[in-house]
Amino acid sequence: MQNIKSSLFVYLTPRQKSQLLGTLKSYFKKFANLSNNELCVKFLEDEKYYLEINNPHFEFLDEYLENDDFYKDLKKFFEFCEYEKCEKEKLKPYFEHRKELAKLARKKANDYKMSKLKPTQKQLNYYEKISKAHNIKKHDTQNASRLDLRNWIMEIIDEYNK
Repeated sequence: MQNIKSSLFVYLTPRQKSQLLGTLKSYFKKFANLSNNELCVKFLEDEKYYLEINNPHFEFLDEYLENDDFYKDLKKFFEFCEYEKCEKEKLKPYFEHRKELAKLARKKANDYKMSKLKPTQKQLNYYEKISKAHNIKKHDTQNASRLDLRNWIMEIIDEYNK
């Protein structure tokens, strides 16, 4: 992105360029169904309209709206946005896989933490209550961890749901 930013709209100040590129990026997302040429034309038409009603988004664009270099730069930027979108789509399965791995790692870390902690009184009471209600033999809870009680409770609930 940095390479394309430095090569486009060189006649604008850095602040103007930043404002314009941010707007163009959101414009690209908003009108994703239009082609790059249609996007360029629509952006130019909109900016001309706002200039005519004396409410421009970018006052500094007044002198560039009819310029061919400006149109070419617009088109290049929208093409780059299209390229960037395609690249993100290609990498989407990879990111989804990474998300799943991170989710599993968090679950393992939580299970490990629970295996080291003593069960809460609330958890013990719930286990006794649920095992009594379903007439299931209780496990020894003296040396049990929070993880053990959670698993025993889930077994009882799963059996009941079946």
